[in-house]
Amino acid sequence: MRLLPEGDLSRLLRSLTQEQCQRLLNVLAESLSSSSAQSTSNKSEKLIHQPLRSHIVTKGNDTSLFMPSSNNTTTGIKIVTIPGDGGNIAAVINIFTPNGKLTGLLSAAEVTAFRTALATMTLFTRCTSLRRENIVVFGSGKQAEWHARLAAILLPQEVKKITFVNRGRQRLEQIEKTLLPELRERYPGITTAILPQEGIPDYSEKLQAALAACDVIFCCTPSTAPLFPYSYLEPKGGEVSKQRFISLIGSYKPHMQEIDTQTLFTGGGKIYVDSKEACLEESGELINAKVTEDQLIEVGTLFNPGEETSALSIPAGFNVVFKCVGMGIMDLVIANKLLDISRELNIGTEINGF
Repeated sequence: MRLLPEGDLSRLLRSLTQEQCQRLLNVLAESLSSSSAQSTSNKSEKLIHQPLRSHIVTKGNDTSLFMPSSNNTTTGIKIVTIPGDGGNIAAVINIFTPNGKLTGLLSAAEVTAFRTALATMTLFTRCTSLRRENIVVFGSGKQAEWHARLAAILLPQEVKKITFVNRGRQRLEQIEKTLLPELRERYPGITTAILPQEGIPDYSEKLQAALAACDVIFCCTPSTAPLFPYSYLEPKGGEVSKQRFISLIGSYKPHMQEIDTQTLFTGGGKIYVDSKEACLEESGELINAKVTEDQLIEVGTLFNPGEETSALSIPAGFNVVFKCVGMGIMDLVIANKLLDISRELNIGTEINGF
């Protein structure tokens, strides 16, 4: 059994090469493809198992969430515990063989952020006709960090600028001290910047300018109101309307919303999702806009296992909008592949007797 505590897992993820990230990307795309194929066919044998999550609440108001999944070759369960006293959230992923042998135990917090950003990349890397030079990332947590990291790792020749935007200043300043120097050293062709709302009198003007210039918007916040109005994306004067890639992964409950309805529909009536069922139930953007199932395209339907991934055809004048709320199978396949890579790199601890 392989043990990957938080420190080892963090070291592993930050040492990943482009080739290793591509392997992880391919594994995730295959699992999304299998999940989508299963949901549209009543005849196929069930290959993906994702029961609804369950939870318990202790007398001390500690809440534990249990999220099992299986793809018939690997079984796993992610357990997230939210302390009633407001302490730090604890999360682990247990990986088993189908017959019950425990093969791995991983700290889950950063895996969740990594696999969600990787889900965005399954679509982002296919949008080859879009410019992907100037990226704006809303957020300052692990999700925001991994969206920036993976974009740089997978498209180092295209990405030229990454700007982090956040309401508070403190967490952005921490990013400026830790993440940004690392990105500059590893990718000298990429410039980086931060834009906090706190303490910036002309924040709205600066945000509007940043969004007008950007090609990509990664939204990674649990916002309950749109992060910017659609008007910030409209061309000014004689400018030509620009196509953008917009992803939304921060809002995961019906009362949350990262963009307004007008921006949501800039994909020409098409919105890409990880799961139609989950997004229609949990995504505030989709619920508020009264989006119907026929307006959604599961990214899993774009991939054919065993075939080379082709570029996505994007009509002129339209954006690409992607909404992801996450699925258990994503945790399972990425955690299992990370265990394989950890053995290759000799990171983590092997424990016998399980």
